Amino acid sequence: MRLFRFLLILLALSFVFVSCGSDDEEEDVNGGNGSENSTGDNSGDGNSQQNTNCGNQVVDAGEICDSGAKECTEIDPAYTSGYAVCKSDCSGWNTADCKGNGGNSSEDQNNPGNNENPGNNDNNQGGGFDKNSQGIWVDPKTYLIWENPMGNTGIGGAGVAQTNAATYCENLVLAGADDWRMPTIDELRTLIRGVSTTMTDGKCPTSELCPNQDDCNKNNDGKHEYGYSCLGCNALDDPNKQEQSFLTEEDCLLSDRQIENGEIYIVPEMFGDPYRLWSSTKNTSAAGSLTQAYWYVNYSNGYIGSDMASNGTHWVRCVRSGTADDVPEHEAEVEQDPSVECIVEADCPEGKWCERNECVLKPAETYTAANGLEWQANRVPKASSWDGAKTYCEDLELAGKSDWRLPNIDELKSLVTGCDKTAACGITSECLSFTSCGGQQCKNNTCESGNYMPAEIGQQNDSYWTISEESVSTSNAWLVSFSNGSVFYQAKTASYYYARCVRGSMN
Repeated sequence: MRLFRFLLILLALSFVFVSCGSDDEEEDVNGGNGSENSTGDNSGDGNSQQNTNCGNQVVDAGEICDSGAKECTEIDPAYTSGYAVCKSDCSGWNTADCKGNGGNSSEDQNNPGNNENPGNNDNNQGGGFDKNSQGIWVDPKTYLIWENPMGNTGIGGAGVAQTNAATYCENLVLAGADDWRMPTIDELRTLIRGVSTTMTDGKCPTSELCPNQDDCNKNNDGKHEYGYSCLGCNALDDPNKQEQSFLTEEDCLLSDRQIENGEIYIVPEMFGDPYRLWSSTKNTSAAGSLTQAYWYVNYSNGYIGSDMASNGTHWVRCVRSGTADDVPEHEAEVEQDPSVECIVEADCPEGKWCERNECVLKPAETYTAANGLEWQANRVPKASSWDGAKTYCEDLELAGKSDWRLPNIDELKSLVTGCDKTAACGITSECLSFTSCGGQQCKNNTCESGNYMPAEIGQQNDSYWTISEESVSTSNAWLVSFSNGSVFYQAKTASYYYARCVRGSMN
């Protein structure tokens, strides 16, 4: 197998650590991949056949997985931690490094012995990195070798914490190589296309040499002449920020649908979710260090930002360094990722458009719910604040009507579909305090990550302002999240949320 040499190294290291009684033994074991050498071909029945599709990053008929690694808790909830690597014949997940009392999942039952590690069945001895392997892309300019598509998108596809992302890359075995790692912020910037300010050598200063925004990344006040250069196409949402963003006329020149959807500001060869990708570069500012933050790139708008390492809403795409010799002699035909249904609206049938790589119902200008409320449909802008959201709706003229307004909490809750926990939340127009209304359940008993917005409105499952103020402190106002059905309040000055307007009254 391709991991034979790696197994020997791991085995030698384990002897060293055992003999020394190291406290790092568990970490060292979790970081190893030698157990992938246990495959379904080792049954000893002599009837195993080579799977020619294994390694193409697509789970074909007869396969349980195809390359990459997976969190053990996804395989069996009884596991508590760890990663399982796809066995080299794609017959199942190797759970040798999983922690907890798992092992009863259908995947384990279908693959008895997937915790074995004979280490003597290497069919690719002497092999190494295969530049012609599927599941990778070699950048002919930087010689960086990228995992393509991403193999780990977190539980339910919702994302993965930065520490888990790093572990995933350390455990990844792909294209005959086991030295995959997290990319730096500089390396992630090499993948941006169409946003000159955040591409390599762009105006945005955030880099390995500038990981401290207190010193060199004063985006919020325009100091150091960098303005809002790290906002990417996000700066187009605010005329004042757009003026200080340093974007040129050649930037963000995509179709209207692509700009509205996001999704396209990454090299076209890349497959998989193109949104927020973690880097290995720490935000070393005072605030960043306090929250253990790392930089990331959001390819939906070319935005460069940072977030707490514990935030599980970002993704990971592993990389390894290469040379000119690693570039395939003939550029292989790019195969369409089966998870990508569309890129632009033209890819979809009549009556549908492309939202996050799926062809979904194309909304009309407005949507009238069964309770009589008429809602603004399609994508809506992020509001600068609660006051900004209220003014936006009051000034809105849409579908020949001008009596639009910001909805109250009852009205916005009624728009949530598929998450009954939202309606059960005790926060209503008559009771607007977590303490008085048993509102703690509104935050804790939420639904799984998803989209709880009516299809007739669109896929913008973000958090939206209501006109309802928090009764304990009127400096706060209530919001509803359509990604998990939660009801919560925030300071009215917060600028992270959206405004979706309504008109009429409930039946």
